[in-house]
Amino acid sequence: MKLITSESMQKLEKRLVESYRIPTQLLMENAGRNIVDKIRQIGIDKSWNQVAVVCGPGNNGGDGLVIARHLNLRYPLLPITIFLVGNPERLKNDTALNYEICQRIGLPIQRVFPGNPPRFDKGTLIIDSLFGTGLSKKVEGVFQEVIDAINKAKESMIIAVDAPSGVDVTWGKIMGRAVKAHHTITFGMLKRGLVVAPAREYCGTIHLTDIGIPLDREPADVPQEGFLITPDFIRPFLPEKAFLSNKISAGVVMVVAGSPAMTGAGLLTCQAAYRSGAGMVIWATNHQLAPLVKSSIPEVVSTILSSNKKNTQWKYLPHHADEICEAILQRKCRSIAIGPGLGSSPASRYFIEKVIEKSPIKGVIDADALNAIAVNREFWKNRLQGWILTPHEGEMGRLLNRSASSIAENRIAASCALSQYFNCITVLKGPGTIVVSPQGEIAINPTGNPNLATAGSGDVLTGIIAAFLAQGGSPFISAVTGVFLHGLSADLYQKQSPQLLASELASYLPYAIKVVKNCEYRLPIVDGD
Repeated sequence: MKLITSESMQKLEKRLVESYRIPTQLLMENAGRNIVDKIRQIGIDKSWNQVAVVCGPGNNGGDGLVIARHLNLRYPLLPITIFLVGNPERLKNDTALNYEICQRIGLPIQRVFPGNPPRFDKGTLIIDSLFGTGLSKKVEGVFQEVIDAINKAKESMIIAVDAPSGVDVTWGKIMGRAVKAHHTITFGMLKRGLVVAPAREYCGTIHLTDIGIPLDREPADVPQEGFLITPDFIRPFLPEKAFLSNKISAGVVMVVAGSPAMTGAGLLTCQAAYRSGAGMVIWATNHQLAPLVKSSIPEVVSTILSSNKKNTQWKYLPHHADEICEAILQRKCRSIAIGPGLGSSPASRYFIEKVIEKSPIKGVIDADALNAIAVNREFWKNRLQGWILTPHEGEMGRLLNRSASSIAENRIAASCALSQYFNCITVLKGPGTIVVSPQGEIAINPTGNPNLATAGSGDVLTGIIAAFLAQGGSPFISAVTGVFLHGLSADLYQKQSPQLLASELASYLPYAIKVVKNCEYRLPIVDGD
């Protein structure tokens, strides 16, 4: 599903309006009327104590005025009040016209002044028409007061018009304050910032509606500045084993993971790779750990690395890098997963760098391998082409030499910066996981839930992506497919249990794949998709 930025949507609307000579008054009328239709579908029949239409001074406020009028026409017994934040004498064009109409038909209008925000009765239907998609500066003053009042309203339903006020719909940032809506009804096309964190948390369920602009007439002119991953998109990329397939042709994954304290990280990576269809998974380990691996996952093939009698505890050492690279060639591996549970000692970092530098194949770099790269980030600049990096916000902060909080504020921009810096595919994990290529392709994942915030879930994702890469997927497509199925597995799991274990998450992968293949999945955050 195409995503668009605020600037591009405005330019496209302007050009098509001029091309088809559609009056802007008609567009505002269409917007208001269609919003009311959506509100009716959402549930207008509840006995609301008050209907509050909160309008700003711009076009979004004008949409709100039309909404108030059409609500009054359809439901004359609804107690509707318009709260205008701004000077009515300074309203312009279509907004000014609709303000005059509302006055003439006698709709109650209360002007909101600084220091005296509106008070909403318990059980109010609040229509947020303050800003819409054009906001470019931090919310302050009376607008901040009004947004705070909306968010504090008790037992109310909040419906945002086009976007929750205070949300940057291009980057998904929160501009100081934002309305936390239960539903967002957006016009034309889905705005990119609405489906990524932190903005996604403020949108509730997103509904699409049109305003009478024929976007479908000229699809080539509709820009794509990212896309929301859907089952229809990933379905063609799900591998199918042919009749004559064997374990080698089905894809072999090399796993470099684990340490005495973090053996489970490697086990989860291996398990997820198998559950995602890999024909064979090889874990480079030592003679002490191999029997334990077999007792947990007997299908795992071990490559036994040389041991040092002086070391009483097993760990990867720098000279193991050459042995692993040789095993990759001998075992005909097609992808490598490196990083989970490796540790952060200087020896481990040196070993990780040697493996990545010498490996004859590409793969997924996660966890401690990401931290190793961050220590020597300038060396790796533009040197990770074909690799997939899967950081969370803290790891990305170290990779970009920024704070984790700055990453969280603008996840899309940070992901693009990482892909450009290292020339890699970036998978920024978290709510609304983002996948970005060095060429600027941006994919946003709609699946997953907060239960994924548990130890080991990232190791599972590493194994999934590595498996799809081994089965012939491109780095970008493997990452996109992997994050969607990872999140979908968690969603399916949540239906059975409120608590998630990463080891059980992997077992839901075959069901997630089946649901996608059978066209049984509907996006949870966009109504009607």
